[in-house]
Amino acid sequence: MNVYHRWIVRHRGNTLISEARLKTILNHFRDQRILVIGDFYLDAYWDIDKTRSTLSLETPWHTNPVVEQRYSPGAAGTVTNNLKALGVGAVYALGVIGEDGFGRTLLNCLQTSGCLTDFMIQVPNWVTPTYLKPMHRGYEGVETEGPRFDIENQSPMATEVEASVIDALQACMPLVDGIIVGDQMPLENLGVVTNHVRAELCELASAFPDIIFFADSRTRIGEYKNVIIKPNRFEAKRAVQPEWSGQEVDIQEAKQCAVALAEITQKTVYVTLGENGILVYCNSEFTHIPGISIDDETDPVGAGDSVSAGLVATLCSLGVDAAVDAAYMGNLVASITVTKIGTTGTASPTEIFERHRSLANL
Repeated sequence: MNVYHRWIVRHRGNTLISEARLKTILNHFRDQRILVIGDFYLDAYWDIDKTRSTLSLETPWHTNPVVEQRYSPGAAGTVTNNLKALGVGAVYALGVIGEDGFGRTLLNCLQTSGCLTDFMIQVPNWVTPTYLKPMHRGYEGVETEGPRFDIENQSPMATEVEASVIDALQACMPLVDGIIVGDQMPLENLGVVTNHVRAELCELASAFPDIIFFADSRTRIGEYKNVIIKPNRFEAKRAVQPEWSGQEVDIQEAKQCAVALAEITQKTVYVTLGENGILVYCNSEFTHIPGISIDDETDPVGAGDSVSAGLVATLCSLGVDAAVDAAYMGNLVASITVTKIGTTGTASPTEIFERHRSLANL
């Protein structure tokens, strides 16, 4: 069983966040306008009924009969799904997809969830990034997820497409209160957030201090300036010490990494610590909130994206000084989404209230 951490309810010391305050925060979400820019993937779940499998006449393999297909936005799309589920008023999506079937499906999924897709860019020579997830089902309903098939671009983005991304970003700036960067592609310059696009984001963050700029990146979190960042402890360690190849990062090391990264970003740094909770480094001070395990079955896929959604929606509502409140909200959202098995789940305001009450009664 996977166990995902959640926040101990704590606010400005050891006092609990009141239910009235939580309600106020959630009510503010409807007034917020947030852009998500980055790598939008399509999560494709194919349910395979192995009880119907037959030996192929043309090959020595048994078939994989697909009896049901489910599609949802993944990576940056997981963030947009969570923002809309939280009730954020306007959610803009800016990414690059192909003029293919997966691209059309992804665009439709984003629109169905209520996202504004006017800034999405479709190009004919681009592959729509897709995670194909086969779900194998056997007798008596036994089900397991098979190895994932990753469909990703293998060539850098064309210069003219990169320019279109920057133009769209600049056009969207006057419309939003916050920007979330989903820098998902592990290989440099093969995703939407190229070196040039990242540099433009950092410059805009400096030029527009009233807009919340927030970045999540698996391999390049140390390259963001003027931007709030949220690495996990391993990403933070590798950003500070690229040659590091260890297996564990303790809290003291995470603190050292947060300080080093804050010197680069000049903004709040959040470092997630797995079952040990999270560090918030803001205005040269640390807040460490230990984790509490969840006893139910959990699926951690998309947890980090749901943290980002709740965290940034709160910062947009309350301002950058609400760093700890924002982190509490982000982790509260994730503690719900990880209980949605077999899908990248979302959390509703009703579910958030219920989880908050359960924590308050501990």
